Amino acid sequence: MDCISFRKHVNDYIEDKLDDEQLCEFLHHLESCKNCRDELEINYIVVEGVRILDEKRSDYNLSKAYDNMIASANKYIKMKRRLLLFEYIIDTLKFWTMVTLIFLFIRILLYGV
Repeated sequence: MDCISFRKHVNDYIEDKLDDEQLCEFLHHLESCKNCRDELEINYIVVEGVRILDEKRSDYNLSKAYDNMIASANKYIKMKRRLLLFEYIIDTLKFWTMVTLIFLFIRILLYGV
């Protein structure tokens, strides 16, 4: 993802509207580009600041909320990757179990018990 695409997706990120692939690309670019990090933080503080004022809440630690949002998104992506790896391992085990069962069945048919 480049900076222009990143800026197009800033509001979608803040509103949690990115799909998993877009989120992964967005976070990857965020880690590597200081200008985009600053842009996202400014946009987040403005959007959340307005939301806080509209709701008349008293928690104004927007910097901490921003850091938590980024950490939460990174944690989600890591968990998603682990689940996909686990799914791959399970599918592989199912495949080799079926192959083994087929060979055992053929052996029983050809040679008996």
